[in-house]
Amino acid sequence: MNRLFGVIVFLCFTNAGSVAFGFAEPKDSVESIVSPVRINLMPGQNMKTLGRRLYLPIRYIGTDRVKLKVVFDTGSQGLILDAKRLLPASLVADTGIVIGDKDSLELNGITVTRTKTKSRYGGTRSYYGNIAYASIVIGDKMGQVRTKRMPFILVYNGVYDLTGKPAQVDQHCDGIAGVSSGGEMKAGPVLKRENVVSPFNYLSYGNRIEAGFILAPLDQVKWERVSSMEGTSAVPLLTLGITEQEKEGFVLHPQQTLNGRFYPYVKGIISYSGLVISPSYVLFDSGNPAGGVIYEPDNNKKGKMNAGVGIRFVSDKGTIYDYASNNSNYKTTLDSRKSKSVSIIGINFFLENSFMLNYASHTIGIKPVPSL
Repeated sequence: MNRLFGVIVFLCFTNAGSVAFGFAEPKDSVESIVSPVRINLMPGQNMKTLGRRLYLPIRYIGTDRVKLKVVFDTGSQGLILDAKRLLPASLVADTGIVIGDKDSLELNGITVTRTKTKSRYGGTRSYYGNIAYASIVIGDKMGQVRTKRMPFILVYNGVYDLTGKPAQVDQHCDGIAGVSSGGEMKAGPVLKRENVVSPFNYLSYGNRIEAGFILAPLDQVKWERVSSMEGTSAVPLLTLGITEQEKEGFVLHPQQTLNGRFYPYVKGIISYSGLVISPSYVLFDSGNPAGGVIYEPDNNKKGKMNAGVGIRFVSDKGTIYDYASNNSNYKTTLDSRKSKSVSIIGINFFLENSFMLNYASHTIGIKPVPSL
């Protein structure tokens, strides 16, 4: 699994939309963020498993008016879209986007290049796509922003790595908005997967606004009213642009670095059943609908945790997160493979914590919900 791009993601989407997610002209979007902008996200929930989702709306790609919904994913980087949701089916082949004898395909303000790349998710699925460029309007009439012309990936084919069988991005989904960012944006043409970064990197930020986002605690969502994965109820959970005032109360953690790249991991110690794993690196992953995977270096300890086991993570800056494993929304497994040496804690972490990712300072901020 590529640590930055590969996380467990089960995606869900329906074409149903709420009134708040109506269309707006691109001119109504914010092109330069001079003060923080609030964006609505749409929560979804599987009532049987209590797995949860957050969806980010997209309303324009190039000049093409769309009504797309993509998973808001803190565990991966870059925007990937199912090509068949955006292009005519006749232009999408198993071997790539049909460009003909030209250098690129131009359609409704979208440029599709011949450059192909692969994205891997969950260590089990690989998606092949062409790199494309367009300006994108994110959000709805309650608040929306317009990116610069930015690279994204149009997926034309996917396979399960183990069996080679076809793997759709998801039969109900348009794609994934990976909002992590591993490094600085590359000037000029993008030729590699690692240079397709978060769509929020391609916004213009004012002099006193730092690039990045804050996700409000998900306890603001009335989850008892979220009865499906459709995500038709809008909640202004996302803030784009960070000020000094917005940072108040957050415990800041430096992103981990390797070979000049930044990874969305927080360093600390994990303990369970009297055992301590030190050091531990944790990915707080809003794209994982429930539970988590704990890296346990002991090969003799692996597999599903029993219900009721308490897990505690203490960051090296003193942030504490506790939860108990169960057989549904907090299902947790142990994994001893070296390639999985980062623990993953899923979306329920965000119920109890506000989360900030600052692209400018390469820090992760965590602010627990005050206890009543």
